[in-house]
Amino acid sequence: MPTAAEIDRQIGALPHSYIFWTRKEIRALPDILEHDEPIKALTSGFMNNATWLAVCTDRRIIFLNRAMFFGERQLTIPLERVQAIDHESTIFFGSITVWDGASAFMMNMVLKSSIPPFVKATQEQMQIVRKQAKSATHPIATDIASQLAKLAELKEKGHLTEEEFQAQKKKLLG
Repeated sequence: MPTAAEIDRQIGALPHSYIFWTRKEIRALPDILEHDEPIKALTSGFMNNATWLAVCTDRRIIFLNRAMFFGERQLTIPLERVQAIDHESTIFFGSITVWDGASAFMMNMVLKSSIPPFVKATQEQMQIVRKQAKSATHPIATDIASQLAKLAELKEKGHLTEEEFQAQKKKLLG
């Protein structure tokens, strides 16, 4: 779990963050974030009749509200579940909407200048997570298939006997 000083340092290093009325939510982040989970973007706004902090990390989006009387409310959406993120703005403020396939989470009264950095960072992290998920499963299957094809080719050319081919095939398929 990161320290409060590390959280403040990460927030200070962001190109843009809007943290209006969310200091108590920021103070709660050390208990919420994992020790190796960096903050990629951060903004605040109004959701469900309260001020909320929205945090994008390298693995999830966190909406956090620490009410004075009603305790803490937290919505966490893993980036692999995020289907889309959208935004709109007026002269000074706007909104950010995150869809997870089943629900839409909309935060209003977000400072206009903090919307594009938050949306861009979230989209970048979504792409990274999707590439990692795709590369984690796809290359192994492709590699095994290509190795099987090479073994079959060696067998056809007479470089491997049927027994050698079956033994190597068994090793590849586990």
